[in-house]
Amino acid sequence: MNGKYLIIISLLPIVVGMADPEIKDKGLEIRFENHQFSPQTLTVPAGTALQITVLNLSRERIEFESFRLNREKVVEPGGSVIVKLPALRAGSYDFFDDFHADVPEGTIIAK
Repeated sequence: MNGKYLIIISLLPIVVGMADPEIKDKGLEIRFENHQFSPQTLTVPAGTALQITVLNLSRERIEFESFRLNREKVVEPGGSVIVKLPALRAGSYDFFDDFHADVPEGTIIAK
């Protein structure tokens, strides 16, 4: 019985390290500066979980929000957040700054 526990304990770091094996981090990022998102259109692979870094290079607080992605994250001036996304179906997913209605919307396109 003790041998089984030893095997389980020795494999635990491997299992924990594989907690999100599908998430692909290919340096995907969206920047907010000069009162707009850049890139305004971000193309990502469909069917693959992703994480996107949202960088706020402005001096004002923003909120990255997307109804289609069911995400909203406040980003402090000079700060960043990571937005984790499940595998997306092919399609278009709009996002915007909920704190500033005059900021042009952006789009994430999953292909």
